[in-house]
Amino acid sequence: MLFKYNYEQQLKRWGALFSGFALTTIVYFILFKGLKDSSLMTAENKQLILDNTWMILGCCMGGFTLLMFILQLLKVNVLKVVVLAGTFALALAFAGNDLVNFIGVPLAGYSAYMDYVANGAGIAPDAFLMTSLTESASTNPIFLVGAGLLMVIVLFTSKKAHRVVQTSIALSRQSAGEEGFGTSPVARQLVRISLNINNAVSQITPKSVKDWIEKRFDSSDAILPDGAAYDLVRASINLVVASLLIALGTSLKLPLSTTYVTFMVAMGTSLADRAWGRESAVFRITGVISVIGGWFITAGVAFIASFIVAIILYYGGFVATLILTVAVIVIIIRSQMTFSKKQREEKESTDQLLLTNKDINQVLPLLQQHTNEQYAEFAGWCAHVYERASDGFLNDSASKLRKANNKVKNERQTLRIAHRVSTVGLSQLQEKDWIERGLYLQQGNEIVMDIFHAIKRMVEPTFEHIDNNFEPINSDQLAEFNGTGQDIINFLRNCQTTIANQADIAPLVAESNNLIRRIATIKRNEMQHIRATSASKKVDLVYLTFLQESQNIVAYSINLLKVNKKFQEN
Repeated sequence: MLFKYNYEQQLKRWGALFSGFALTTIVYFILFKGLKDSSLMTAENKQLILDNTWMILGCCMGGFTLLMFILQLLKVNVLKVVVLAGTFALALAFAGNDLVNFIGVPLAGYSAYMDYVANGAGIAPDAFLMTSLTESASTNPIFLVGAGLLMVIVLFTSKKAHRVVQTSIALSRQSAGEEGFGTSPVARQLVRISLNINNAVSQITPKSVKDWIEKRFDSSDAILPDGAAYDLVRASINLVVASLLIALGTSLKLPLSTTYVTFMVAMGTSLADRAWGRESAVFRITGVISVIGGWFITAGVAFIASFIVAIILYYGGFVATLILTVAVIVIIIRSQMTFSKKQREEKESTDQLLLTNKDINQVLPLLQQHTNEQYAEFAGWCAHVYERASDGFLNDSASKLRKANNKVKNERQTLRIAHRVSTVGLSQLQEKDWIERGLYLQQGNEIVMDIFHAIKRMVEPTFEHIDNNFEPINSDQLAEFNGTGQDIINFLRNCQTTIANQADIAPLVAESNNLIRRIATIKRNEMQHIRATSASKKVDLVYLTFLQESQNIVAYSINLLKVNKKFQEN
């Protein structure tokens, strides 16, 4: 991008001119294009602007450039002025488009009602023609101001709106770190094709040209405030270009989505800025596909839902209207229940603090806290899943095993995100903490994955066996393991408590050794049972797998406690 190469020098040389041009462009598209059809723009003012367009633009360009140059002499970062102006321009562009969509339908109904009151005397409501709606709308400014204030309040208070912004920022941020989306076959194929094209072009490109291109992407001198996703150059371009495109499309009466335009501008500048590296491209392409696909799905669902609601209201009359109104109120109340959301947001804020924290002395305590919480939560998850899986297998319950199997599938992505956050936090540690802490953290994360795979290897065959209605284990096997299974569940819960409180692990070490010996004895007895019986061996082999993975879970869990204790030591 423009200022990436030798950031400070380029900013001093071209910053005032760039800022003046950006502000002038904002004035042109917002004042000339965006407000030309506004009810606040009188015919005299509109004609005055049209007659003196180039003179006004020339004065704006010279005045803004001079102002930015003076601000630069006063040590003011002029890009902050552009970002501020771009924010206002984007807000105005959104208001010119989304505000109309927001209040257009109710205002049309209000206008139709007022027209009927004024001119519909003696005419039945369903026989009165709404010809007045074919004329240009003249909206009372009070409605516009009220709707605008309502939109501002919603944007400040809506958690969903905040998550939309966070998604856009996360997909376009400059640094690597936690990725909120997984991978998809389409994304992997696109990345592979792009890499092949890049390799082919690189082979025929002269070295001097490649060196010049590399210099243009040198961001070592870029000014990136603490916690910022990207620098002020990209922020300026995002705001200015998005607001101009929206204002231009609105003035041309094009049906456009302001959120889509803003999102795609952010994605385009991040791609052009090399924010998508080989380690993050597949995740971010998947995110873009998911977001865009979600919009198309939403459009289709909204179309079908609107049709269904219209049919219900048409044939159901007042009763249907009342029922639908109550249903909408219930849905809104349920969607605003914030207990679980607050817990998730607190967890996300802790992870984000870990990723964006720049005080190197605070990284290790935050990383230790994050790791301890993740390990304790994982131990609790293990106890819960193991209880469902063992109960389902021992008592021939396919529904419990199905729930356990679904939880295993959902946990993989959670573990990947947690480990990615840990890795990013590890890269921010001081040099004296890097090697020893890094080894313990890496070992702990590997043990977590070992436990996860042990549970997965236990749940999948037992679920398949019970779900296919195969022979369950006999009463002797059930009686022999039943007490041990409950002890394993209690052991895993004690592991969760011990990790959370950072308590002494010695009692659990002794308990784990006892459990491992007991399971080994049960396995030997089962082998003798297999040799002595002539019945089907299928359930016996599944039972042996269940015993072996139970033993692995206990052994891995105690190793996790030991490694975490080493990592948490000061």
